[in-house]
Amino acid sequence: MNTVSRQGIRSVALPAQHGGWGFWLEPFLAGLLIAASWAGFWLGIAALFAFLLHQPLKTTLKDRLKGKWYDRTRLATTVAAVYGGAALLALLLTMVNTTTQAFWLPLMLALPLAGVQIWHELHSQGREAVAEIAGALAFSALAPALCLLGGVDAALAGWVWLALALRAVVSILYVRSRLRLEKGKAAQTGLPLVTHGASILLLLVGVMLRGLPWTALVGGLLLLARAAWGLSFLRHPVPAKVIGFSEIAYGLIYVVLLALGIQSLSA
Repeated sequence: MNTVSRQGIRSVALPAQHGGWGFWLEPFLAGLLIAASWAGFWLGIAALFAFLLHQPLKTTLKDRLKGKWYDRTRLATTVAAVYGGAALLALLLTMVNTTTQAFWLPLMLALPLAGVQIWHELHSQGREAVAEIAGALAFSALAPALCLLGGVDAALAGWVWLALALRAVVSILYVRSRLRLEKGKAAQTGLPLVTHGASILLLLVGVMLRGLPWTALVGGLLLLARAAWGLSFLRHPVPAKVIGFSEIAYGLIYVVLLALGIQSLSA
């Protein structure tokens, strides 16, 4: 059998898409900035290993469903076991550092969404919009879970989840259309812009109901401006990697604005 190359190890052990890191980082950072706690930190680490687990687990399951056992299958199985063990250890540390069980609720609600993504992955449909959105929404549940661990009330945790979920949906639709444009393909530029507009309306409702700070609305407007420019004829062509890293930067700005605003509301 052929030995697995360094590139092969990377393809099994790390996510293929650079922008995917943001779907873990944004809710993790939001939760800790809003209500930091050791339990929240360890839950975030557990989520990180769950995020990393996705790639080797997908490889293992797809190969086994085909009745195949390659060198990469063995490697993927080993890596998945390591990631899974690390996630369980971090989850145990979470439970040791908290007395509340409320944080399980958003995680349980996210499980069906994770299941949708996994089902699409196993059927070679992981790049479909439904699969990507379901996976991102599942990870956005990390933010309210961390908030609950930090002592935030359930209502505010729910608003945080909404803000992160809106960010995830508009980001995916924008990036998908932007990448098609960069490849010279036809793209739906209207849908991402309409979705950004709907997101801003929901954020505005949150602000009016005093569930979200006005800074969240500023973040939403920033994302709309980014999308309007990036999907217009004025945009500058850039590689896919640049788009991915830029989107992580926009996401971090959005999260910081959200967290700072919530801190000011609580003051």
